[in-house]
Amino acid sequence: MIKRSFFVLITISIFSFYCCKQEKRAKTDSNSVQEEAKDISELTYPEIFYLLHDEEEYGMDVHGDLFGQDAVADVTLGLKDKTECGDAVWLSSAHSDENIKVAVRTTFNLPGNPANEMFRAYVVKPGESLPVGHNLLCYQGKEYQINREIASAGFTDEE
Repeated sequence: MIKRSFFVLITISIFSFYCCKQEKRAKTDSNSVQEEAKDISELTYPEIFYLLHDEEEYGMDVHGDLFGQDAVADVTLGLKDKTECGDAVWLSSAHSDENIKVAVRTTFNLPGNPANEMFRAYVVKPGESLPVGHNLLCYQGKEYQINREIASAGFTDEE
């Protein structure tokens, strides 16, 4: 009887120790996640870029009116797919013969953050569409409006 009581007492002690250790580890993990999340005002330009674009939306880095205005009337930005955070923005070509190189200007106002715009270049094939981002940025439970416009567009032989 004493051996059995001693065994039960040891088992309960080990179980309690294990549970407390797991609870402490879970608290430490959640604190690490909270420490890693920066305030929106502390985000760097590359961090903002990766928050605004999925891998297939990267495009190329450009600045301003690089391609002229020759093809601006042949491309449009539109909303296609609803997501958990806003709508997906797509760039579409209405031209039937030539590829169009487009510079898309993305503007945003993230409180306290000096970064407020970026330009990305995309090549759109005749009659096709491609994703360029979303119209909202959801970060730490808040939504921030993201605006996109065509800055320049010209015809190209590039693919």
